[in-house]
Amino acid sequence: MRKYELLFIVSPEHDEEKIASMISRYKDVVTRGNGTVLSADKWGKRRFAYEINDMREGLYILMVFEAEREVSAEIDRLMKIDQDIVRHMIVRLDNVKRKQRTPRQPAKRQEPRVEARETQAVRVVREPQETSGEGASSEAQGEQGELK
Repeated sequence: MRKYELLFIVSPEHDEEKIASMISRYKDVVTRGNGTVLSADKWGKRRFAYEINDMREGLYILMVFEAEREVSAEIDRLMKIDQDIVRHMIVRLDNVKRKQRTPRQPAKRQEPRVEARETQAVRVVREPQETSGEGASSEAQGEQGELK
């Protein structure tokens, strides 16, 4: 058997009796398929990120169950037909790899590392430009120097 998580949204205008009957209807589908319902929780009303079917908010219901693949396919088929379901999503939890939570620690900022090096003199040499006349070559030789 595989473990699934079913999240579905219904209109918030339904009364508690109607919502309870919807939850029990899908619980029955799981139990008839030789599965077990581990939990069924109402998350309450939540505001949508965008308008869906002229609604701005919906009632979220989360159900966790263990069953065979055919049962999840049947629930998916039934929820697509059901007019009271705004949206639904079934996730197989066997494939989800949960990361071990560790206490949050502030990120350490690393300062740029500067290594001390010996300073060396750099010699800059300019190549003489070819121009007509002897004075140009002597000027090019006089421009050689050192930088520290």
